[in-house]
Amino acid sequence: MCIAAGLVGGEAFSIDAGLIKADVNKTKRIPGDKPFSWPKAEEASLAVREYLVAIDAARGQEDRGGDDGSGEGGQRRKPPKEVSLTDPQATWVARPGLDPFFAYDANYLIDNKAGIIIDAAGSRANRAVEIAVTQTMVERVERRFDLRPRRLAGDTAYGAVRLLKWLVDRNIAPHVPVWDKSARPDGTYSRADFVFDQERNIYVCPGGAELTSTGNIDQGHIVYYRASKNDCSRCSLKPKCTTATVRKLTRDLNEDVRDRVRALANTEAFEQSRRERKKVEMRFAHMKRILRLDRFRLRGLSGVRDEVLLTATAQNLRRLAKLLCRAPPSRAAICPA
Repeated sequence: MCIAAGLVGGEAFSIDAGLIKADVNKTKRIPGDKPFSWPKAEEASLAVREYLVAIDAARGQEDRGGDDGSGEGGQRRKPPKEVSLTDPQATWVARPGLDPFFAYDANYLIDNKAGIIIDAAGSRANRAVEIAVTQTMVERVERRFDLRPRRLAGDTAYGAVRLLKWLVDRNIAPHVPVWDKSARPDGTYSRADFVFDQERNIYVCPGGAELTSTGNIDQGHIVYYRASKNDCSRCSLKPKCTTATVRKLTRDLNEDVRDRVRALANTEAFEQSRRERKKVEMRFAHMKRILRLDRFRLRGLSGVRDEVLLTATAQNLRRLAKLLCRAPPSRAAICPA
């Protein structure tokens, strides 16, 4: 309906996720690495049954050697810190300045023209899951509505190289700050202070020495570069560089994609996307303050997905009515005195 009314531009999208508290008592929990005897399926709640099914599915996938990293349901790379006995699929969230709580994510993909939500999904509160959900929603919108944006805006949580490359491969400009942990807080030289020579596949340090690589790839995507011991031992800049015997650097196989995205941050289009991204933040503010969805009413991942979809639908209907159904002019405006 919003597309037919001309409220969706299809040129620029924004993505974001908001934490919503799960409907659980946080005192009813166990450590994630502690064995627990769950009730039989016929005696368990729907949320627990969903969790046990997801666990079985994840184990089957691991036996087949597969892991898509989505973290849906019970699938995890490592045990969670805490597990809720009421709703085991909820994620234990601990952040500075906040009391820990169990939560899910509400994920919104909006069109920047008028802030219309074009896809919504409930998921576990996890950064890897947010990336997987983003890919799913972008593909689903293209399949359902034949819409593929030219640019996608998001915050740093979406700046992982896996998502950036996925977007670039589909000719979608990622207007997203790159997730980068290479900066050093101690004042010594960071990777950004070294110059990479693409043709020679080397880094050049501030002192002019070369860091070379053996070409070995770690974890499937990390390449190490190392200076020679002789260069480092006689370098006058070593106290500002490293306390180790030699300086080492890491580079992602797709670092060129990260460099391209960094270059976009200096463009006017990027600044425009940054301003437009506030519209998706406004949808979450409206969800919590006006619709009062600061805590889910349903339990389990399927219930959360339903609740997020219904909430997004209600918000779009309100938005549609507000933009299309203007109030009639006052009598004074029609018949001026």
